[in-house]
Amino acid sequence: MNDRDEQRVHLHHLADELHQHGFVTELTSNISKPYLQVANSGTPTLNERVLCHQDENEAWLFWWPWKQPIGSVDDLPSVVEKIAAVLKSVEGV
Repeated sequence: MNDRDEQRVHLHHLADELHQHGFVTELTSNISKPYLQVANSGTPTLNERVLCHQDENEAWLFWWPWKQPIGSVDDLPSVVEKIAAVLKSVEGV
């Protein structure tokens, strides 16, 4: 499996997990650097891209577009929690 196929597999697994937590996702995979667009279903303007690639130790991680790691592809609950915290809607603001 090449790197792009590996990225797609991990992003697809993350999308499935995010759907279970009420997020809207769209996988863009027909480009050189696939990504997952994730949105808060209650406030769709709260959205962000999530990428997947290896770090310097060749471990597969999910990343924010600003090159900050979110977490390991092997720890989806933690990754979902971090994404949820970033895309959280704050009422009354």
